Amino acid sequence: MKRSSVLFFVLFFCTISCDLVKDSPDTIFQLIGLNSNKIPPSYERVFKELRQQKESKSLNVPSEDGKSMKKANCVEFVKYFYGLTFKEDLKKIKKLNPDDDAKEIVKAGIELFEYADEIQSKDFPVIAKMIDDGKSDEEVDAAAKHLDDTKGIELDKKHQKMMDLLLPYADKNGVEYKRL
Repeated sequence: MKRSSVLFFVLFFCTISCDLVKDSPDTIFQLIGLNSNKIPPSYERVFKELRQQKESKSLNVPSEDGKSMKKANCVEFVKYFYGLTFKEDLKKIKKLNPDDDAKEIVKAGIELFEYADEIQSKDFPVIAKMIDDGKSDEEVDAAAKHLDDTKGIELDKKHQKMMDLLLPYADKNGVEYKRL
């Protein structure tokens, strides 16, 4: 009986103390702010570069065993290199334990990364398939421009909202960063 009481107390204490340990402002800035730099500024440019890589036959993805590279089409390339970009970041951001000042930043960060992930997992393969199917440069450019002009604008708004919260928080808490 004594042993189970001690075990209960230890588990209870660990649960309470773990919740009391908040992630540092630097950690929050790095996970949310710096990782947002992975978001492409222009989808048109992404797909122009993808077409160039296809033309030069330099599209490769890791083989099934992961020991070598194999030739890939645009859809395979996009799914591998863009489809998973934000999955790990999202897991880490969702595990953050922010202080009260950073809760809205984390929430805005999750919204931003979920939206970026949705675009790269769902919309990128559609345009990549257009390239694989031999659609004209004009058709591919139009689809990429449409993505920039619709979801890209919404993504920019989400990014700006997050940065409007993050930068004053970083300044207030002495996080060092450089604006480019």
